[in-house]
Amino acid sequence: MNSNLFDEALRKTKIALRTQEPSQKTAEFLKKYINNKDIFNFFLSHSYHQEIKFRYNVFYKVNDLSGENSAHPNEKCINESLLIVGHGLNGDYIVLNLTTYTMGYIFHDELWENDSVSINEIYIDMKYSIGEFYLRSLEYGFPVDGFQAEKFMV
Repeated sequence: MNSNLFDEALRKTKIALRTQEPSQKTAEFLKKYINNKDIFNFFLSHSYHQEIKFRYNVFYKVNDLSGENSAHPNEKCINESLLIVGHGLNGDYIVLNLTTYTMGYIFHDELWENDSVSINEIYIDMKYSIGEFYLRSLEYGFPVDGFQAEKFMV
């Protein structure tokens, strides 16, 4: 899980953050989809009043996760155990795989423009924990979208 690496990334952003209590709706949503206690607690303890930009990769407000994952066609991701937690520079979604607990990208254009697309066809697994992913996001050359992620992971 590497929550400490996420905290290190937060410190490096030097953004003044105010915590925000997760709403009841958010807590119920997280309980429904997250079976791992450490991951569940991570989101409860990293709920802020604003989304956070780690160079070009964004971490959504925890209280926005339910809405981001419930709207059409985004619900296809959560139905495949991919929790949308942010977006990259061009709008490609950043997802947490709720089976492997690794981060990846979803090609947002394909998701939005092709109703018949399989999520596995447009998912790039980065193989990093959430903490590793956002800490590495601060490094020059780290992928900021699905296309870069494909090349990076070769």
